[in-house]
Amino acid sequence: MKRRHTLAAFGLTCAATSCAYAQGSVTLYGITDVGVEVANHVPGPNGTSGTVVRMESGSLAGSRWGLRGTEDLGGGLKTIFVLENGYSINNGTLGQGGRLFGRKAYVGLSTPYGDVTLGRQYNLLYDLMYVYDPLQFNPSYSAQGYDATLVGRADNAVRYTARFAGVTLAALYSTGFDSTIPNGAQVPGHSKVGREYSFALQYANGSANVGVAYDQMQGTSIATQDATQMRVVGGATYTFGPVRAYVGTRWLNIRNTTALQGSLLYWLGASWQPTSPLIFSLGGYQERIHGTGQKATSGVLLADYFLSKRTDLYAEVSYVTNSNGLNVGVRATGDVTTGGTQTGATVGIKHTF
Repeated sequence: MKRRHTLAAFGLTCAATSCAYAQGSVTLYGITDVGVEVANHVPGPNGTSGTVVRMESGSLAGSRWGLRGTEDLGGGLKTIFVLENGYSINNGTLGQGGRLFGRKAYVGLSTPYGDVTLGRQYNLLYDLMYVYDPLQFNPSYSAQGYDATLVGRADNAVRYTARFAGVTLAALYSTGFDSTIPNGAQVPGHSKVGREYSFALQYANGSANVGVAYDQMQGTSIATQDATQMRVVGGATYTFGPVRAYVGTRWLNIRNTTALQGSLLYWLGASWQPTSPLIFSLGGYQERIHGTGQKATSGVLLADYFLSKRTDLYAEVSYVTNSNGLNVGVRATGDVTTGGTQTGATVGIKHTF
């Protein structure tokens, strides 16, 4: 009799659990992206340079897999979470410095008045401003190559996001944006160390989309906590027929105890979809370092052909020039000989699941 009662209780518990799960969902998703790149004037050993042929993971979109889920709590309230891993498909290694869920890892509540989430999250420059870049801040040839913080993430972050009538408002505060730095975040008695905060405003209505975001980061030690990096990113897009035009800018001001440095990055471009499976994107970028005469300029052309809704083949080419000692490459700073020019071309495949 006791055994039958135990089994009955177990059955009722399972039934109740299934009922609870029926109100929520968990989704597995991801992107696998890999390409082969040819680039010239790449620094080599012993001060040499040359042309390199290399396989690169995530040239168009960072390779990733993740879990996202919700649970309906009733009254318009939901629990939400995301765990997202980044990896290199060409060699199987973890991305983001070897973190298991280095791209995103957060949990929070979604309410009729906005979402509040806590954990490791994209900064607002990344999550909201990428839509103003004709290359969508892609990992190979885009504005990301000039400033990696445009695709930054913040550990220990609290974020609020609200959307209504085409307007998006967002704010983020991190008590330490990089937990991998010893004593670089959440130091007792020194709340400024590693602090980051952002604010953003975006408006989209039909063919037009415009937005602006501010982000500030403090130094990652007690000695450098008063050093600041301040960024303002703004942009707009306008769509007419199969063509979308883009314009954007990023202002950077770096203050520390000995120097003041700043730069201005701006870009413009367009995308054109002549047929349903084919999209062309064209972008031009220029960064000027204040007070130095240093300048880097690049142009990018991308052709993206969709074999299906989830699989596409792409080819892109970029050319960059540097002046007065800069070394911005087609892919990232430092990937070209100082003051030199560089051409890079990539062909690849991307699959979304």
